[in-house]
Amino acid sequence: QPQRCVPPFKNIAFNLEADATNTCGSEGPEEYCLRSPRQSCKNCDANDPDKAHPSRYMTDSKWNPTWWQSQTLNKLAPGPVNLTFHLGRAYEITYIRMTFQSIRPESFAIYKRTSKDGAWVPLQYFSSSCESTYGHSSRELITIEDETKALCTERFSDMYPYSGGNVVFSTLEGRPSAWRADQNKALQVS
Repeated sequence: QPQRCVPPFKNIAFNLEADATNTCGSEGPEEYCLRSPRQSCKNCDANDPDKAHPSRYMTDSKWNPTWWQSQTLNKLAPGPVNLTFHLGRAYEITYIRMTFQSIRPESFAIYKRTSKDGAWVPLQYFSSSCESTYGHSSRELITIEDETKALCTERFSDMYPYSGGNVVFSTLEGRPSAWRADQNKALQVS
């Protein structure tokens, strides 16, 4: 007999290290800058525990004041930065929350894949320039015919706050069948 199963809510990223295509100080000491009312610059160095900012610092603890840091993008980084979490098994992800040490990016996207060798599929776009960056209007709505479509939102793309800005994303928000996702096959595998 089919029955509804509601697993416990769990932080699946806790203490999980991401693969980062760019990390400040990974190739020796270098400067990174945090934008604030007055820009402040500091040094990072992967070989110095007091100045290291590896990707495992993204998920270690909200009580521990550590963070992952990329190179300063307008100075050193050659292009987009990708962070990949390998979860090791299938999960139903319902909620994603990120807190940024510096200002939030002007544009970024969350992708997913449902099998080890499957294609990466967009889950959500965030941008202050949705149309020109991702080819989507920020006013687009999800229809019942295409509930797995990724949308683009301008929320969370402004430069304030300078530090501690959150991005919160609910995977079912705005989906017409969200209230009965357990009966919708498309939403279950998306």
